[in-house]
Amino acid sequence: MHLLADANLPELDTLVAAVARQNPEAISLEYFNGREPSAEQLRRAEVMFIRSVTQVNKALLQQTPRLQWLGSATIGTDHVDQEAIVAAGVTFHSTPGVNANAVGDYVASAMAALALENHGLPTGEVAIIGAGNTGRAAGERLSGLGLEVHYYDPPLLANGNYQVPVHDNWQRVLNSDVISCHVPLQRQGLHATHHLIGADDLSQLRPGTVLINASRGPVVAEQALLERLKTGANLQVVLDVWEHEPQISGELLDWVKLATPHIAGHSLAGKIGGSWQLLNKWLTDQQLSLKLPSLNELLARYPQGQIHVVSMANEPHWQDLADWILRCYDVRNDDQMLRAAPCDAASFDALRSNYAVRGELNQLHLNAGQWAERGDWQQRLAQLTFQIAN
Repeated sequence: MHLLADANLPELDTLVAAVARQNPEAISLEYFNGREPSAEQLRRAEVMFIRSVTQVNKALLQQTPRLQWLGSATIGTDHVDQEAIVAAGVTFHSTPGVNANAVGDYVASAMAALALENHGLPTGEVAIIGAGNTGRAAGERLSGLGLEVHYYDPPLLANGNYQVPVHDNWQRVLNSDVISCHVPLQRQGLHATHHLIGADDLSQLRPGTVLINASRGPVVAEQALLERLKTGANLQVVLDVWEHEPQISGELLDWVKLATPHIAGHSLAGKIGGSWQLLNKWLTDQQLSLKLPSLNELLARYPQGQIHVVSMANEPHWQDLADWILRCYDVRNDDQMLRAAPCDAASFDALRSNYAVRGELNQLHLNAGQWAERGDWQQRLAQLTFQIAN
């Protein structure tokens, strides 16, 4: 069986080697660089592991006569033409939730950085748009930081399948002090998210509103956002995703408070977890009961997988929590990296491909005083995913 995989799926070679040692059937692994494999690579592929940068459509599938199985190490699936996949007879899997912790950490880091700069946390509500895996992870961390969070998700409200309370009051979202987007890109239908936040919505945001988009670029109408910012609107915008990736607007970049190259989900655990989940799904579909190295075993091989130990005898203030978040992951470093690079598509892709994956907030272990035994603090530390050291 010939596997073709994105070169930015770490430890996949280690996992495939473990499978090969246990399985008499020959398995070969080949990597591709960039957004799309070459025509020759596509002709050889029987199994493909991709990320969101690879657009799978009818034209690409026509070049893969041997392809049987396709997996994407991502939560979103808007880069894969589902009808074309079914027509080609290819089995498809994504990895929902695989980088939810990383995206939650990203939002927490952005909020911590802005709060320290502003000398205070927002006093109003936080609106999380989308109560799926990443939305809940972001909401939990912001709750742990001390903010009041609510979740807007009409589709979940309609079908009753939600894990946190949700609502469909859009005006409540626009009235919030912080708005964080965590929805898939849907261009049509009752719950379309393309340009979900448009010119009229942006005009209603109050001065000082924090707007974060770590979902898909076209969820926010980029030109309308630029025009609103150029009028002098006092909005604090955090963008990890851009409407016309990999080409981004240099003009908009100048107006954005924090800007990053679509790396919100790029923690070490998230990226290795993507490799692990995809191979495990493929093994399950092949009905192969083989043992893979655990995720913890793989993480232990990297410095980014090590813990940070912090001591705090007295009850912490929000500034302490913000400092701990930034100690684990400081989004400002990624902002500086993007601004220092040329503003072109090749540089954007290079920043993503060469990104030094990071740790997660759950790697911070606290030597805490008696304050950590209180129920309210146990809940907040759990929401932030901080651990109490043994």
